[in-house]
Amino acid sequence: MKILRSFDRVLTRLVSVLLVAAFTLMLGLAALQVFLRFFFHTGLLWGDVAARNLVIWVGFFGAYLATHENKQFRIDVLTRLFPQRLRLWLAAVTDLFAAAVTYFLLRASITFVEVGIDPESVAFMKIPQVVVAMIVPVGFGLILVQFLLRMTESVVGALRGPATEEKA
Repeated sequence: MKILRSFDRVLTRLVSVLLVAAFTLMLGLAALQVFLRFFFHTGLLWGDVAARNLVIWVGFFGAYLATHENKQFRIDVLTRLFPQRLRLWLAAVTDLFAAAVTYFLLRASITFVEVGIDPESVAFMKIPQVVVAMIVPVGFGLILVQFLLRMTESVVGALRGPATEEKA
């Protein structure tokens, strides 16, 4: 379990760094575009396209962090009435279901990148559109990993029982 938690910490730090970098770059591009347009009546030809694509990257990195912190949308009114061990089993089942849905979204996004995007097309600054669009399957893959990690943690916690869980 310690190995999974360490892996989760490293992955979360990496995604956090990438999120901050993408957000900073996006904000810097937007500010630069405003500055160039206001003072010099020009702008970067690729600036708006890059900023739009960075919004998608920031969204997926943020979705991963929301999943990591268990802040995604969920309805858990009834589960609060159940004992801790049953809640852990229900959490494992819901995380498994969410992982299954995310897996199908991952498969669909891979198909989208493979079939829906011309490998020769360029997004901006000679960066291929396929590279820019890879955030969709990568993002769903990261979220899938997070759901599987949480499901594993819930199953281990349910098998150990509440008394063992308090010691950890």
